[in-house]
Amino acid sequence: MNNKKNYMRRILIFFFIVIVQLNSYSQIKLRYGVTAGLNISTAILPDLQLNTNINSILRGDDDLIQGTPQLADFVTMYKAGIFFRVDGGILSAKLNLNYDKTKIHKEIDATIFTANALNIDLSYLDLDMTLDLNLFKHFYISAGYVPAFLLQHQGNLNVNTFDQRFLTGIGFRFNNGTTLDFDAVIGLSEVIDGSYIHNVMIPITLNIPLNK
Repeated sequence: MNNKKNYMRRILIFFFIVIVQLNSYSQIKLRYGVTAGLNISTAILPDLQLNTNINSILRGDDDLIQGTPQLADFVTMYKAGIFFRVDGGILSAKLNLNYDKTKIHKEIDATIFTANALNIDLSYLDLDMTLDLNLFKHFYISAGYVPAFLLQHQGNLNVNTFDQRFLTGIGFRFNNGTTLDFDAVIGLSEVIDGSYIHNVMIPITLNIPLNK
């Protein structure tokens, strides 16, 4: 846990150094405001199958259980929060503090009936630390790191209280400073220890500045 805290501290320090550097150039502007959007969530799940090869069984191989990752069902939920953004000429730096709702849901078809194999509702506080590369006047591409802290969950499984994610995406900037982000976010940490389950989200976020 200490290693995670040290790693996150280094990321935060690096992020704010970038903001200070951007602030040293002319034609920059600090904006802050509110965010709201959709959070289309799913998860990478293990799809385990028994290896029935008789030779593997007789040899006692370690790969008697095999499988490939699969996706859980896609569920549309929501996110909301505040942001702080330093707009530069080429680069912009943004910090979003978001409350987001996600869901990991998977149904199995048992021919006669359908059952919920996995059904977890999760609420996180996300700290989206993002750098934007301004390609044209209105368009930019984004990349960032997202530490996420679990606030609450519904379900009978023990869920990790900390998640870390990688973010990438594209965005559109309006003339008044409002931005619309289309992102893809993948969890780098397991939601449940030893489960191979990782969060995947596709947030669509509107960032509305409150200052001119």
